[in-house]
Amino acid sequence: MSAPNLIPHIRGALANLRPAERKVAEMVLSDVDFAMRASITELAQRADVSEPSVTRFCRAIGAHGLRDFKMQLAQSVAGGVPYASTAVARDDDVQTLMDKVGEAAVDGITHACAALDPAVVESAIAALSSAGRVFFFGVGSGSGLVAQDAALRFLRLDIAATAFTDGHLQRLYAGLMEPGDVAFAISHSGRSVEVNESIQIAKERGATTIALTNVGSRLAWLVDIPLLLRVPSPIDPNTPGVSRLVHLCIMDALAIGVALKARPKTLEKMRHAKARLSSHEPEAAGD
Repeated sequence: MSAPNLIPHIRGALANLRPAERKVAEMVLSDVDFAMRASITELAQRADVSEPSVTRFCRAIGAHGLRDFKMQLAQSVAGGVPYASTAVARDDDVQTLMDKVGEAAVDGITHACAALDPAVVESAIAALSSAGRVFFFGVGSGSGLVAQDAALRFLRLDIAATAFTDGHLQRLYAGLMEPGDVAFAISHSGRSVEVNESIQIAKERGATTIALTNVGSRLAWLVDIPLLLRVPSPIDPNTPGVSRLVHLCIMDALAIGVALKARPKTLEKMRHAKARLSSHEPEAAGD
């Protein structure tokens, strides 16, 4: 029997699916828009499974086949199933708009933190704490900005951190990495060719690789330490996009985790640096 609200139904069925079917399910939940328009071949390639596995997944969640699955998926999205944030309606007043955007951000961060595996987060903190250098890779107005913010946060922790948002520079510096360095990729979709290639280069050079990305993405399979989220892409321009806020929150948690592991000498250097910055604040404020 078909499920009228297919997306929540898929989430609820995850634990009972076979491994290959679960990979398809996670891929669908990570990018519903792609799943609605992709062919069976494209779905199989994205999930890294066989085409029969895609068909079995469709039947396992109550659809008669791929066509029926796509129809139910489209109906779920059109019907406002809360797989992501609630869309803002044209007749919403400003207060309602603010409430919906705020609730979307809170829900997104709460769900992301609950989904992360604490053991994997601990591994990421340990790798970052002992890194000789940390290179953050991200592109675009979302992941690129998060990468730059992350580099600044870790630089303040006396860690040699740099962000690269240009594909050419990412590949170049990935090729200069060494064992003991960390290459940290940030990508919502995990499909960025530049980022994925740079991670592969860094891994070949012996660097530890970490990624902050969605479950089922290509990038998740490339790295040593995958920090996996389930944050869907916005359905339309009126749907609040929370992925950047979620990424910033996770990077903040990692930075705090690293700070808690810092040695007394490092903490003293951080205090001196902060004092220097504070002494220039009145002058900066007057500019």
